[in-house]
Amino acid sequence: MFVRPGDEVTDYRRQWEDEAADNHVASAIGRGSGGDDDFATLTGKVPPLWARFPEGLHVENVLEIGSGYGRIPLYLAHEHRLTWSSYCAIDISETMLRRLLEYRRRFALVPGGRIVPIGISADALPLQADSFDLVLSSAVFLHMGKGHVMRTLAEIARVLRPGGSFVFDVSFPNARNLSTIASRLKPARFRPPHFMKYWTRSEVEAALRSSGLAEKSGSFAIEPGGYALLPKNVGPLPVPLSRRINAALGSSPRFLRQRLAISYNAFSTGLIPA
Repeated sequence: MFVRPGDEVTDYRRQWEDEAADNHVASAIGRGSGGDDDFATLTGKVPPLWARFPEGLHVENVLEIGSGYGRIPLYLAHEHRLTWSSYCAIDISETMLRRLLEYRRRFALVPGGRIVPIGISADALPLQADSFDLVLSSAVFLHMGKGHVMRTLAEIARVLRPGGSFVFDVSFPNARNLSTIASRLKPARFRPPHFMKYWTRSEVEAALRSSGLAEKSGSFAIEPGGYALLPKNVGPLPVPLSRRINAALGSSPRFLRQRLAISYNAFSTGLIPA
């Protein structure tokens, strides 16, 4: 495992390291695991976009930003038979990367492929230009400041080979969604370092283009990662019928979807059809 010496221990990094040490599964998927780390628990709460990933694909070099304990490669290798020659896992938490190596051994994750864990911030990658065929990230950018995201996207564009693919799921919380108004109005002093950052769809598209990633990869799509009208909870109190109402919103008129989208996915359409 590579961990760059001398990296500043920021509040952001410390928050993730503390959460990973306390309960790495809950830290990654946002719900308690009860201490279980069986395969079903580890691959729980995988967003629907990954079900559209192609079957039986072999990729020479894969890069994942914010890999955590390996939830996405575990799922893709098992459910979609993804294989690779080299899988580079970037995460700011060394604890998470050690868990990834543990689960790689336990579940025999792509035995013929290398796993290269790197404990480092994603906005300064110690990787060669044009060296990766596929870049993945799941629910990671939403916790970063927008400047950090822009630097990370520029780094991804640099290391992605021309014509390579990317998949970023539920990565950009929607700044216009009605169900998150209370969260967005929370004063800064009450927000943890990894508090969600909100984007409009046009901001997401502008970020992909200005970073050079859109040009490097070719055709791409931005689509809602889910819909919500009501928050699931207000403080500790659940909102009655919110889950049932929100689940029905996928069939809502197209002109309402930018208002109802919880977050946005962005991905290469050469890999996953829109």
